[in-house]
Amino acid sequence: MMKALLLYPRFPKTFWSYDEFMKIAGLKASIPPLGIITVAALLPSDWEIRFYDRNVSPETDADWQWCDIVILSAMIAQKQDFLAQIQKAVQLGKKVAVGGPYPTSIPEAALNAGANYLILDEGEITVPLFLEAIAQNQQQGIFRASEKPDVTKSPMPRFDLLKRDNYFMMAIQFSRGCPFNCEFCDIINLYGRKPRTKEPSQTLAELQTLYLNFPN
Repeated sequence: MMKALLLYPRFPKTFWSYDEFMKIAGLKASIPPLGIITVAALLPSDWEIRFYDRNVSPETDADWQWCDIVILSAMIAQKQDFLAQIQKAVQLGKKVAVGGPYPTSIPEAALNAGANYLILDEGEITVPLFLEAIAQNQQQGIFRASEKPDVTKSPMPRFDLLKRDNYFMMAIQFSRGCPFNCEFCDIINLYGRKPRTKEPSQTLAELQTLYLNFPN
C-alpha cells in the first residue's frame, strides 16, 4: 500500500485569477482541477490518498512526513510552484511523479527539477504503466502514450476530494480534442484534433454525483 500526496500547484496572480473577486466572494478558486482528481480515480483502491489544491489550501508538514510519493499535475502557468514542489519533495527524500500539460509539453523541466516518474499524455493509458513500474519497484520512468484513450472508459473524477465551498463553480469534462487550429492554444497538440466524447450516461452520473454531494 502506498501513501500518495496529490498536489495541484498555485497559479500566479494575474487578471484571470480574479483574486480580488474571490476575496469579496469569500472563495479561493474558480473551478476545480479535474485532471488530478481523475488521476486519483485511476490509482489503486488500497492506496491512501491526500489531495490539496494549493490554490485553496496548503498541505501541512505532517502530510509531507506521512506520504511515500508526491504526485503533481500542472499547466505551464503553474510552472514556478510546480517546480518548487518537486524540489521540496526531492529535498525531503520523497519519490515524485508528475503529469499534466506542462510536463507533457516540456518534460525536461520536470526531469531537471528531480522528478522520478513522468506520467505524460493522457492518464487512462499512462497511469497504468506507472503503476506497473511501481509494482516492479522501478525507481524512475517516463510513460507516454502512442494513441488516444477511449474516454467512455474514463473513471468518474474523485469529486469527494474537493473542498466544494472554496470554488466558484463545479465543472465536468465531456470531451477531449478539438477540430480547430487556434494559434494560441495547445489543445490539439495535447489531445489531438478528433473530438472524443464521454457517453451521456457518464455525464449524467457525474452531474448527479455533484448534485448529491454538493447540493448548494
